[in-house]
Amino acid sequence: MPVFPFFAGLAVGVVALRLSNNKRVRTEIKDVGQKLRQGSAKAESKLRRAAVSGLDALAGSSARLRDRLEAAANQETAPEEAATPAEVAATPAEATESAEKPRARRAKSKGSAQ
Repeated sequence: MPVFPFFAGLAVGVVALRLSNNKRVRTEIKDVGQKLRQGSAKAESKLRRAAVSGLDALAGSSARLRDRLEAAANQETAPEEAATPAEVAATPAEATESAEKPRARRAKSKGSAQ
C-alpha cells in the first residue's frame, strides 16, 4: 500500500508531461490564461470605478455637512455681532446670573426605557 501513492503520482506526471507536449493543449492553456487576465483586468477596472465613485460621494457628503455646520456657526455668531454697546455692557452680568441658576431636569418617561 505505501507504494501505491508513488505509482499514482508517476502516472499523473506522465500524463501531464504528454499533455504539455501537445500543441493543442498548450494553445488552449494560453487562451485560458489570456481570458483570465482579461477578466481580472475588467474586474480591476470596475472595482477602481466603484472606489472612485464612492470617494466622490463621500467628498460631496462631507462638503454639504461642512456647509451646514458653517451656516449654523454663522447663525450663532450673527446675533452677537449685531449687539449694541448697551447690550454688550449688560451681557456679562446676565451671563453670571444664568450660570448660577440650577437647570431643571426633565422627567424620564417609563415607556422609553427598554
